[in-house]
Amino acid sequence: MAKRVIRGLLASTVLTTGAVLPVIAQENAPPVPPTATAAAAAKVAANQAADDAAEQAKPDGKDDGKDGGKDGGKKTDGGTKPAEAGVALDRVEITGIRKSLESARNQKRHATQFVDSIVADDIGKLPDRNLAESLSRVSGIQVDRGVGEGTNISIRGLRQNVTLFNGREIVDATGRGGTGLDQLGTTTYGIMALVPSELIANLEVTKLAGADQVSGGLGGIVDIRSRLPLDDGNQLVGKAGLTYDQLPGKYGREFFGLVSRKLSPQLGVLASISHDVRRLSQQGLDTFSGYKQFIDLSRSATVPVFGSQDLRASDIQEHRRKTGFNAAVQWRPKPGFELVADTFASRLESARDRYWIAFNATSGLSNATYSANNILLSGRAVTPVLANTEFADVDATIVSSALRAKYVISDTLSGSAEVSTGRSASSYHQRYMRLQPRAGLSSSVDFDLTQGPFGAFSINGVDLADPTQMSQSIMFDSDFSAVTGNKAARLDFRKKLEMGWLDAADFGGRVSRLRSEQNPLVADIRPAGGVPATQLSGFLTTYSNPDFASGHFDGLPRSYLAPSRDAFTGCKAFTAIPGISQSGPCLNPQSTLTSIASTFTIKETITEGYGKLNFDGELFGRGLTGNVGLRAVKRRLSSIGNLINPDGSTSPNTADRTDKEWLPSAVARYELTPDTVLRLGAAKVVSFPNTADLNNGVRLFAPVITGGVITQPGTGTGGSPQLQAFKATQFDLSIEKYFGRQAVASLGVFDKDISTYIIQKQISENYGGVDYLVNRKVNGEGAKVRGAELLLQLPFYFLPEPFSGFGTMATYSYIDSKTPVRDAAGRQLTFPGLSTNNVNLIGYYEQGPLSVRLAMNWRDKYLVSLSSANTGIYNDSYTDLSATLRYDFSRQVSLGLEANNLRNSRQRTHDGSVEGLRTNAMFGRIFKANVTMKY
Repeated sequence: MAKRVIRGLLASTVLTTGAVLPVIAQENAPPVPPTATAAAAAKVAANQAADDAAEQAKPDGKDDGKDGGKDGGKKTDGGTKPAEAGVALDRVEITGIRKSLESARNQKRHATQFVDSIVADDIGKLPDRNLAESLSRVSGIQVDRGVGEGTNISIRGLRQNVTLFNGREIVDATGRGGTGLDQLGTTTYGIMALVPSELIANLEVTKLAGADQVSGGLGGIVDIRSRLPLDDGNQLVGKAGLTYDQLPGKYGREFFGLVSRKLSPQLGVLASISHDVRRLSQQGLDTFSGYKQFIDLSRSATVPVFGSQDLRASDIQEHRRKTGFNAAVQWRPKPGFELVADTFASRLESARDRYWIAFNATSGLSNATYSANNILLSGRAVTPVLANTEFADVDATIVSSALRAKYVISDTLSGSAEVSTGRSASSYHQRYMRLQPRAGLSSSVDFDLTQGPFGAFSINGVDLADPTQMSQSIMFDSDFSAVTGNKAARLDFRKKLEMGWLDAADFGGRVSRLRSEQNPLVADIRPAGGVPATQLSGFLTTYSNPDFASGHFDGLPRSYLAPSRDAFTGCKAFTAIPGISQSGPCLNPQSTLTSIASTFTIKETITEGYGKLNFDGELFGRGLTGNVGLRAVKRRLSSIGNLINPDGSTSPNTADRTDKEWLPSAVARYELTPDTVLRLGAAKVVSFPNTADLNNGVRLFAPVITGGVITQPGTGTGGSPQLQAFKATQFDLSIEKYFGRQAVASLGVFDKDISTYIIQKQISENYGGVDYLVNRKVNGEGAKVRGAELLLQLPFYFLPEPFSGFGTMATYSYIDSKTPVRDAAGRQLTFPGLSTNNVNLIGYYEQGPLSVRLAMNWRDKYLVSLSSANTGIYNDSYTDLSATLRYDFSRQVSLGLEANNLRNSRQRTHDGSVEGLRTNAMFGRIFKANVTMKY
């Protein structure tokens, strides 16, 4: 692996150098006698140099990112023809892809911190289908995927990050670090899915935060920026389109509208709305319980082997609706004062139907074959074959509002103030039914996981579509709910010092409060002896999908009994079957031990204060800027849960904790040449544990006693309110070359020494004089994350027409991590979600009214989590290929076409070794067409 990574780095360096050197050589070529064309070109170059100089002369050295900087709207496009002698050159406004890349480059260039940005191509057009996938274009960011789209991110291999909206923190319904309520664990309904991409103007990723920035980003900070009316001026934008999801063969629709008005030079209002409806699907092999260790006596009585307990041929069909809204009022009554009020809201509704056939491959096993790693590959399992159905109705919302002011107090003192409030809520109504062969029927499955991408299966001894052969054995009717509210207030000041190198001092404070609650109502109903399917005729139908996983799963039935969504509204609908409708869990789900154990409230108050000195001077005749700062953080926690004893008794359980942290940071930006920037930074960073991990609830299961002797110890599960924060010291170094028009090449390296992080472990605890092995999150020590990031952004403006319209952007990141955690085979594990190698390539063509973009993102395999067999669960490498085309019929009307997942990639996971097939899911291609009108 190390040799391959080194070769990759060398190859990337050679490719980058090969592309960049001709351009630099052009810029540094010796002078030639001027011709008329050269003189005209020199005039353009002078204009560009003047724009660049004006850009660099901005106060505080930062690009506001609102118009791409001075060089963002008044340069000659690389696609224009050279001027003829004696003809004055018109300045051509850069728009579209090149404008967005140029704006992102300028933000990176002029920022003091380590920052990367993504800027929307146009109003209502972030260049990917959602927020997470757009962020994957930033070097060092990796995306997790849910049902057909990116859903969560890691920054430099770490998921402990801060998400801001216009500078204020927003959180998931399940709290800090949450990824939404989803029993599949796909993170489909979290923050990254809730923020509609159309509402976004700019994404800014800070990988090493300054003392003035919100704490909590172990990996980094993502700031989502929307538009403001006084900056955008008068705009009326509407976009309407159709989508087509190939796997389910269903059409959807999307709409976006924006109105921005300057009511006066001092007052502006803006409102935007987005709405889309999709029918999507996921098909393939899945598992829930995963692999386990067992002994196959026909093979060896001493050598453990590994096999899947719960193989599932799964079909997910989802109808998803998402609506987003953003509004802002911006007021500048006089110079030196600005007031902005804005609100963001989004709602995602989903009706998801899931059907699957399942069996335990290790039960009644014969004719088994194994891999060299002792993983079960094929055989016959004599086991009940299960027909399963789940209907899930999901409603996830987020609302965030803020009022902020910027003001000048005196010639040397300015400040800003902000108050914000937010609320995220999610509900997940689950109805599940299992049908299995009636008593007396013996079913079996011949399986071979080496046949094709999903394996081959042959079911014997039962007809899953015959009601006389099937019986209902398990039913769930559960409501999961989560609500998190957060409030914050902050004050920030800047004092100009003008004391030699000391340019200014920043200082301020912030107070934030978070309250998160989860209160599930879990009804697990298992009638004694089951209910014959013939008694459920009013609730059952036949699931049928002849096109399910077409060409795969040889021998698998495509039709079988399943409940009807319309009839199966909940357990109380089964009035004719008292064993269901009159059961305790159905009548009173809030009293079940599972509900009580999972009910908790977390309260946190975080108080922060900071001071930062900014310096600005010269070293060896070159500009040197930066800052040194210190942030103090105090956090008070109260966690309220329940202790569930083995005898079923319960009692409230409350824990309190206070933490204090000091977070120093420093960064320097040095101009090696007018176009070359060197950055060096260091900081201590802290991220408090995910809210759900702080639950103070514990559920205990009694030990097994045989003949007065404990033959199986007591066990339990619990939260961990006394967890310490994630803590790390990080160092960053980068060198960046800005050249030509919109071009940049950079190389960065980083190192994070993580002194404290969080893992799951089974520990011994004593309750009432009895020892229990309780699964909890605990703090680990001694982990490291380090890596390198490459970026090349290059428009081919130096080529003759028509090739001058081409351009590229490429990123590569190498991230390595080591933790002391080892799996059952003794292998040292990385952090979950971390891919060693990540590549992003974008090629585009933009000339006149036409722009085309082809984007490929590839990430290496990564650890998901530990399985119940204590082996690592890994996602295999994944490649996503997408394309967009835009044609502007005029300044007012444009046509857009998009295609996603062009390679029809599948997401595969394995347990332990690559042949330990755990899941393999396909989502199909997605196509979009839309028309945008602007006035």
